[in-house]
Amino acid sequence: MDLPLLAALGALLCVCCSIEEGSAYTFRTFMGAEIATTAISSSAVVQRPCECRALCRDACVAVAIRRRLPSHFHCSFTEQKIAFTNDLVASTLDSRVFYKRQGCRTNFTLVDNVGCIYVSTVALNFTAAAASCPFDSQLFTANFLIDFNAMREYLLKNADSSSMNLWIGLNRTSNIETWKWFGSGTIQAPTPVGMVPGGTIPPSPYWGKNDPNENSDCAKILLKPTIGYFYHVADAQCSLEYKFLCKQI
Repeated sequence: MDLPLLAALGALLCVCCSIEEGSAYTFRTFMGAEIATTAISSSAVVQRPCECRALCRDACVAVAIRRRLPSHFHCSFTEQKIAFTNDLVASTLDSRVFYKRQGCRTNFTLVDNVGCIYVSTVALNFTAAAASCPFDSQLFTANFLIDFNAMREYLLKNADSSSMNLWIGLNRTSNIETWKWFGSGTIQAPTPVGMVPGGTIPPSPYWGKNDPNENSDCAKILLKPTIGYFYHVADAQCSLEYKFLCKQI
């Protein structure tokens, strides 16, 4: 089967079902990494990152995904059992490697296009929450916007009323407009006019329309339909106690 046809199949899989539905596999994510040229077995250019993961079938062991301007993604596949300490992986800031592995751990739920997710049953402050995710997991991070939206959609359908505030793995940097995901990757925060020179209030696909507004370094996702928040990102004082959302890594 040629790659254009495979890419079309990947797009269909993204739209119609989970990339992992009916499969025994999930993916472990490694930020800032690319599969070395010598280890690449094939490649493709697609419109959505989930298409890359959908195409990692059969003998494929891992796929590296990086954005290809203006609006596509480049997938590099390998059939070799790469290790992240050898020369089969290269450091690349704008790339992520998704390594295929077996299923979710106990108490985790497989969420379409996201991975294995755990919602805590206790409320903790941000620091304690970050240290309390189960083994082999961390506070939730979104590799791409499509992953973030898939997580929101799952919570809107499945979360109970006690999970309206959930800590996630996102911190403010020294630049108040830039927030960094645990591991790697950043998103920009809307900045009110007057807070910084040239500040503006651009719309954000991640942030709620009134945030950030607490002058805090910690982030949660918030469900509050009365103000248009449907698990959008909001900042909050790090000392507050909320439940937290973890993702298997």
